Amino acid sequence: MTLTNKPHWKCRPFLKQIDENAFEIYLGNTTVILSELETKDLCLCIDEVCQQYKNSIIEFENNLETWKFELVSLANFRGIKILSVKNELWNLMYKFACEFDYIKGKSEWHLFHQEDISIRISRGIRDHVFIVPQASNSWTLRHNSEINIIYFINEVHLQSLETGKLNSWKQDIGPRGTWTAKYTQQWLLKKYIPKVIDYYSQKSELLAAELLSLITNYKSQRPDIQEINNLNDLVSYLRDIQSWLHLYVDNIAATLFRSYYTAFTDLVRNTDSAINGMDYIMGNLHSIDWQKTPDNMTSKLIDSKNWNFKIALDGLEKQVARINICQYENSYNADLITRTFIWIIENGKISFSQSQLNAAKQALLPLWEQSRFEMRHVYPNR
Repeated sequence: MTLTNKPHWKCRPFLKQIDENAFEIYLGNTTVILSELETKDLCLCIDEVCQQYKNSIIEFENNLETWKFELVSLANFRGIKILSVKNELWNLMYKFACEFDYIKGKSEWHLFHQEDISIRISRGIRDHVFIVPQASNSWTLRHNSEINIIYFINEVHLQSLETGKLNSWKQDIGPRGTWTAKYTQQWLLKKYIPKVIDYYSQKSELLAAELLSLITNYKSQRPDIQEINNLNDLVSYLRDIQSWLHLYVDNIAATLFRSYYTAFTDLVRNTDSAINGMDYIMGNLHSIDWQKTPDNMTSKLIDSKNWNFKIALDGLEKQVARINICQYENSYNADLITRTFIWIIENGKISFSQSQLNAAKQALLPLWEQSRFEMRHVYPNR
């Protein structure tokens, strides 16, 4: 949930206002009744703890470059899926690691150590990283099954850095120290897998091209928000936000949406009036209005034959005006408005300036980062 929300905004799922100066608080199996002042103090304490915890998670993901990869849960730990290969290629990777264990030689490739089913990439006393196989469907590793390669940093390794000469584990990050997820992925693709392919293609009838084809789902990443120049590239980020809003059942501080509503309304301002789907656009905008004035539903349906994009733009501008005087926003409203922006960008012919696009990207970034964090760490199983 977003932090720093006032108790009476109905943004916090663990509390419920029961009268003007009293709140019912649900924390685990404990339920208490607190005054408004006591509730505010409690919220401040929770926000302080949660903010520190959130900052630590963000710092960890930033430093180890894990944000762009899928977070997965295994039996005893959580890791990062950085690559997928066919079982046949993984077996060769594992075989090579066993053959080039660091205790068996001193060449540049003797840097591995076998740890059960995982591969430990080491520099002797300390590790660079662990990579662990995960079958995509089950642990029955059939010949043609797909193996997810999971990036994993051993907690004992991080603790050993903290107790050594370093002030922080962050000081050890780099090619000669602890590897990031991005570096590990690139090292596998550009160095390790080509070396394994070259080594075993010389010893068997396997062709290098056949082995390369066993890398099953290495896809180029979408451009970062700051790098986007094509409007359609914004859509995948808007969909991320919409998915988060669809899950979110509480109110959210309006400050998170003000620049977003404003910038995207301005971005789509000059949309060709011939855009398809005006019924969908107006249906979304009217759904927001109907929550407040249901008596107007019939009259608005009668006017549907006269819908055009100018009316839709007027509706969006009214939402901009509304959000600027609200303290909090209903997640359903934000969901509908985001769906509307997605539809316009995907189906409309839009004339826009560089400054309008830049403003939209700037406004989108903090909202998307909030949605990314919560979908990854607050609602990971939904």
